[in-house]
This record gives sequence, structure tokens and C-alpha cells, in this order.
Amino acid sequence: MIDIQNRQGLVHKLKGLKSDSDPVWGRMTAQHMVEHLAFAVMSSNGALDQKLYFPKEKAEQIKRAVIYTDNELPMGFKAPMLGDTLPKLVCSDLGAALKKLYLALDEFELYFLNNPDAKPVNLAMGELDREEWTRFHNKHFSHHFKQFRLL
Repeated sequence: MIDIQNRQGLVHKLKGLKSDSDPVWGRMTAQHMVEHLAFAVMSSNGALDQKLYFPKEKAEQIKRAVIYTDNELPMGFKAPMLGDTLPKLVCSDLGAALKKLYLALDEFELYFLNNPDAKPVNLAMGELDREEWTRFHNKHFSHHFKQFRLL
């Protein structure tokens, strides 16, 4: 599993990603995947306030299944709040998207250093503390790294 706190290992794995890398499943391009991960990290570092998509009871159920088990995110899983079409790319190219992701990860560390009791909202699971966000990111990154044969 990916450990987002092992930045050297993370960067090493991402060096295997090319703009024309084909996914094992799904429609995301390599750049879409990196921008998707950056968005998730930005949602956890105080940069993007999110609102809970599901009722609280459903969110708690998802949180227990994702955060508090060793289960991987299933191959081909698509979060319902993401819609049926790929979002428009924000960055100029894959390199710029990777820089945005690395900056978001740096800001994640800094955010929780300065706000140790913060609990930013995850769209599907509600409020998560630093440890919960880290567990989620590790699973989420691993899921998408497998999608692009990086793991």
C-alpha cells in the first residue's frame, strides 16, 4: 500500500506514470487521475471546503468500511458524486498536475501541524481527522496506482 508520508517512495512510483499511460480500468487519463488525487488531498488540507454528499448514517457506514477495515477500494469503484463524465483538466500537462499534487501533500502536512484537531469534511464520509484522512489517502492512492500499474 502507498504511504503518502513516504514522499520519496511516492515520487518514485509516480515517475513510472506517463501522459499516455493506459488505465487497467476506467476512463481516467493519467493526468485526470493525478488531478483527482490532488483534489482529494486539497479537500483534506483546508484548501477546499466540502459538504457531505450522503446522509450522516450512510456516511458513517462508508467511513467504517473504508477507514476502519483493511479492505482495499474495489477495482472499478466510482463514487456517485463524481458524475458520468470526466471533469475538464485544470493543469496544462501531467508535469504541472504532479507539481500540484506534491504541493497539496506538503500543505496537508502543514495544515495538520498547525491545526492538529481539524476535521475537514470528506464528501462521502463526513468529518475526518488527520489519521483518518491519511488512511483514506493511502487507500485512495493505492487504488489509483493499481489502476495505472504503478503498484
